[in-house]
Parts: sequence; C-alpha cells; structure tokens
Amino acid sequence: MHYFFLENHALIESNEAELANEDINHAYRVLRLKAGDNIVVADGHGFARQAVITISEPERVQVRFGVEIPSAESSLQIILFQALAKGEKMDLVIRQAVELGVKRIVPVITRRAIPRWKSGQEEKKLWRWRSIVRSAAAQCRRSYLPQVENLHNFEDVLLRFIGYRVLVPWEDATSVPILKELKQPCPDDQAVFLLVGPEGGFSSKEIDDIVQVGARIVHLGPRIMRTETAAIAAISIIQAMWGDLSGKG
Repeated sequence: MHYFFLENHALIESNEAELANEDINHAYRVLRLKAGDNIVVADGHGFARQAVITISEPERVQVRFGVEIPSAESSLQIILFQALAKGEKMDLVIRQAVELGVKRIVPVITRRAIPRWKSGQEEKKLWRWRSIVRSAAAQCRRSYLPQVENLHNFEDVLLRFIGYRVLVPWEDATSVPILKELKQPCPDDQAVFLLVGPEGGFSSKEIDDIVQVGARIVHLGPRIMRTETAAIAAISIIQAMWGDLSGKG
C-alpha cells in the first residue's frame, strides 16, 4: 500500500484532506492512483491511518481517513551526529539511517571533514537531505519523520553531549568494543547519541575534547570502515542491542 505524509495534520477518522502539493504529481501521474484506491497517510509525528482516495485529479488528490495503523517506531531515540562526507555519501547515510529508525540527524563540521561549502550551498543540501528523509520514511513505512538539523560546528555539538549516553566509533580505539558498552542497561530516557567521524577520522584534539564531555570511545571491529559504513554498522548494532531489532522496542 502506498504511503504518504501530511505533516502536522490531524488525521481524524472519517475526515477528509488533500495530499501535500509535493505528493500530488507522484500520486496522480506516477502511481496513477484513482478514486477508491487505498493508501496510508502519516502525520510525521508517529501516527498513521489507512485512507481511501475520494478525488484524484492533476491538481488535487483528496483522501478520507480510516482506521489507525500500528506504529513501526522504536522506543529508542537514536540521534546521529554525522561528520560531513563528500559526494553522495551523506545522502546514503541519511537514507539508511532513516530506514534503521534514527530519530534525528545532525550534520557536523569537524576538522578533517572534506566538504567546504560556498555561500548558499547549505540551504540546498539541507533541502535535499530533508527530501531524502521524507522519501526514505515513506518507503520503509515510518509514521515519524526524522529531523535533519542545520549544520553544526564540532564545538557546538560537544555541549549537547553533557549528561547523555554518547558513543563515538574511532578507528584507533582498541579497549572498548561497542558490544561491551551496549551490554550495560539502556539509558532510562531511551536516548543515545552517536557521533560518527569524517573520512579522514577525528584529530587527536577532537578525541580529547570528546572524552572530556563524557562520551564513550568505542571500536567496531578489526577493519577500518568508511564513514558511511561505520554509521550504518553502529546504528544497526545499537538497535540490535537496545532497540527494536532486539525484539524489545
């Protein structure tokens, strides 16, 4: 069943509403949905309903809401702090992080982050990433739309780590496997921060600063991973130990 979002819209059973402008062309011309076809509509905050199309026109697709759909959201709140990566690597990280249940994505400028954007590029990148989030969330049937925050400096995100469980995969870490750290009880607030470094890795000064705010440096195994691989591997392991991939969330 095809999946759509109506962000910040009250999905009340038997009420009708029109699909968002960005979805009309896809529903009408690409999917060729007609009046009487069934879809699912989510509000972007964790709630979804079945819906039936009542009007399908080139400039207007209207639906009537039906029964509530069970949520596919994990109780674990994973916030991914991802150092900028070049090319399409950030796109890949964002798409797969959404599929794995991440709740929020924070792009971070670190010392060795490769991209250096010109004026105006940040807005375009954020628009693209938020579009990827919307598409990925619909594809994997999430009722919650993860947020992509504006670009943050490394120093700024360190202040957000204080008081939270923060895991930081680092290729030079050898003493603490991530699984050892995850054998501890899940945080009571069900929140875990994950900071993934850039393609050039963290500098020694950045690692010192990370440790100073109480974050835990961990390793993902004996092989050096690309930044996009490390992010997805770490999220998968966290969900398997503390989240809904464990069968508990």
